[in-house]
Amino acid sequence: MVALDLISDTVPSLKTSDTASRVLDWMGEFKVSQLPVVNNKELLGLVAEEDLLDIDDPSNPIGNVRLSLPEKTYVYEDAHIFEVMRVMSTLKLDLLPVLASRDNHYLGVVSKSDLIEYASEIFNVREPGGIIILEVAQNSYHLSEIARICENNDAKILTLAIMNAPNPARLLVIIKLNIRELSRVIATFERFEYTISRVVFDAEQIQDYQEQYENLIRFLNL
Repeated sequence: MVALDLISDTVPSLKTSDTASRVLDWMGEFKVSQLPVVNNKELLGLVAEEDLLDIDDPSNPIGNVRLSLPEKTYVYEDAHIFEVMRVMSTLKLDLLPVLASRDNHYLGVVSKSDLIEYASEIFNVREPGGIIILEVAQNSYHLSEIARICENNDAKILTLAIMNAPNPARLLVIIKLNIRELSRVIATFERFEYTISRVVFDAEQIQDYQEQYENLIRFLNL
C-alpha cells in the first residue's frame, strides 16, 4: 500500500484567495486542523488552524498568512504507508499532501481517518480471533519459534506486532490469532517459558483492544 492508494476524495484544497473565515469553516466541516494550499497543481504548503486564529480580519485571504508548518510537508505518490504514518506522526498532522514523483504536481491528501481505516485492514483488527501478548527478552525473540508454537496448535497468525516493553531490555510481542479458544496455545507458550503479559479472547475484550488500537493509530505513535 502506497500513498497514491490512500488519497482522500473528500478533503478540498485551498486557493490563496480563500478567506481565513472560509478556511476555518472548512476545517470545522471536515474535522481537520490543516488544509493544503495549492496554486495550479503546485503545493504552496499546509495552513494550520493556529495560523488563522489570531488574524484580526477574518476576511483576509490566506495568501497573506505566514504558514507555520515546514515547507516540505508532503510525501511522494510511491511512499509506503509506513512512511506516511511516520511523517504524520512526527508532525502531528490530520492530513498529509501527496505529490507526483515525476513533476511534483499536487495529487491530493491522505487523511488520518482514512489512514486508520487502511491500517486496521492491514493489521486485521476487525477479524474474529484472540490476542496473546508475550513479553520476551530482546535477545530471546525468535519469530520462527513463536509461529511454530501457534501452528502446532492449529492457530494461524493474522497479525504480529512488536513494541518496546517498559523494561528496555524486553519486548512486547502482540499476536492476533484466527481462534478465540487460546488455552492450548497459552499452555504451550508457558511450557516454553514465555511470559504471557495479557490475553484478549472474548468479544468485550476484543472491542476494547480494537478501540485502544484505533486510538493508538489515531495519534500515529508507531
